[in-house]
Amino acid sequence: FGAARHAVLSRCSVCHSAEPVWEGVTFAPKSVRLETDGEIAAHAREIYIQAGRSHAMPPGNITEISAEERQLLAAWYESAVSE
Repeated sequence: FGAARHAVLSRCSVCHSAEPVWEGVTFAPKSVRLETDGEIAAHAREIYIQAGRSHAMPPGNITEISAEERQLLAAWYESAVSE
């Protein structure tokens, strides 16, 4: 979880937070916040689909999430589901 958490906090929470820091984003898209372990865990499936398996998030890859980080997010979710 630690590595996935780091990827989410560094690549997703710039917009998905109570106070987004990305210019032009004034509130968390779809009201999805990804700042705490609980929030990340609660949205694990969406993170998996939107960032791990597809390239829908971040839009235009604005936070430059790497292929390795996407693989890490997918592996994290898949391992949690298989437990």
